[in-house]
Amino acid sequence: MAENFDPITGLDGADNMGGYKDYVLWIPKYAVSAIPTLPKKTALTTDDDLVTAAGAFVFKDAVAGKPIFFECTPASVKFDTPAQGEVEGQSFAPAGEFFRAGNKKAYAAFARKYNNTPGYLIVEDMDGNQMIVGQRNLECYLKPSFEGGQKRADRRGYKVTFAADSVAPVAFLGTPIDVDALID
Repeated sequence: MAENFDPITGLDGADNMGGYKDYVLWIPKYAVSAIPTLPKKTALTTDDDLVTAAGAFVFKDAVAGKPIFFECTPASVKFDTPAQGEVEGQSFAPAGEFFRAGNKKAYAAFARKYNNTPGYLIVEDMDGNQMIVGQRNLECYLKPSFEGGQKRADRRGYKVTFAADSVAPVAFLGTPIDVDALID
């Protein structure tokens, strides 16, 4: 790949709303036979290739196989990617959380079913970019917990934290998932 020395400039006049849309998509590792993958650096042709996961999810069960749409409480999806490791051995640690207010049995079942289950989490930013947390052999893990509140005015619900390891700070899906088809 030829080195790109184009200037990296500011956002003059561009929208730059932070945060994420009020849902995540969860895909357990056992449900898929192929996932979008970041290419090796030696196979790159553009800088965008460095952070674009090529390919699409292939589900083992063609009838039931689809991502699990998890509606989150508004403004509760958080996603950050700090650097980790020592000089000449640094990588990234994508991590975050999401919350679903309420005490439905379906939320408790989700927490029990996917606790300790490796997989892939999709978050979507306000610009419509879908990002995958987890790669083959570097899967994402969920850590769900129930927060019951102490006072009657407290909110209660399920907080789910997630984490993985990655060679890239963010991996964008090259083939986005049609979210509308999941909820219609």
